[in-house]
Amino acid sequence: MRNLLTVYLVVFVAATLAAFGNHAVAGEWTTFFNGKNIKGWEKKGGDATYKVEDGCLVGTTKPNTPNTFLCPPKTYGNFELTFEVQCDEALNSGVQIRSISDADEVPTGLSEADAVKAKKKADGKSLFGPQVEIAANGNAAAVWFEGVGGWLLEPKTEVTNKVYKKDGWNSYRVLAQGEHIQVWLNGTKISDGKDTRTHFTEGRLGFQVHGIGKKTETLTVRWKNIKIREIE
Repeated sequence: MRNLLTVYLVVFVAATLAAFGNHAVAGEWTTFFNGKNIKGWEKKGGDATYKVEDGCLVGTTKPNTPNTFLCPPKTYGNFELTFEVQCDEALNSGVQIRSISDADEVPTGLSEADAVKAKKKADGKSLFGPQVEIAANGNAAAVWFEGVGGWLLEPKTEVTNKVYKKDGWNSYRVLAQGEHIQVWLNGTKISDGKDTRTHFTEGRLGFQVHGIGKKTETLTVRWKNIKIREIE
């Protein structure tokens, strides 16, 4: 009987580790978005608008303004983040993770070219760092180096186009621990690799409304059921 219990215990532990992608057990789920207001959040970058409507965080485009980011107050390092998002097909959006604004936050270890771009971008007004893509063009759930440029984890267009819902809600799961970043889109793993380029270990989240230049059409992106738990 004791041996049988030992076997059950080993199987349970193995299953638990597998569920977290062999990462440390996470803490309790929390929700920094209460579905009622965005009190305490900070807008960075452009002048797109944000509001809460029917329990959703709604971002709306504005002409002649750059990319805009709405940031909850807390910073995060290692974490698991889940959310649902619905984005107008003509709009590109994303969620920043471990992102920064100020020059004194720029980490060492960046390449010379990236460091120059990062320090120029680090004016305290905008936000830059890894961005989990939200887009109908096949780039969804890839990871972009917002503000500097280039893919940290490349798009998987063929797979993404099969699972991304252009007219509905899309479910995202983001798991970040150390350099390892994984992103699932509607239950399908799209990104799984190491960010060896940015060296960003902790920073802010940012819910992006992409700039639309001189276009005057009104486009929106909506998020709901936003949850996060920190990982050791």
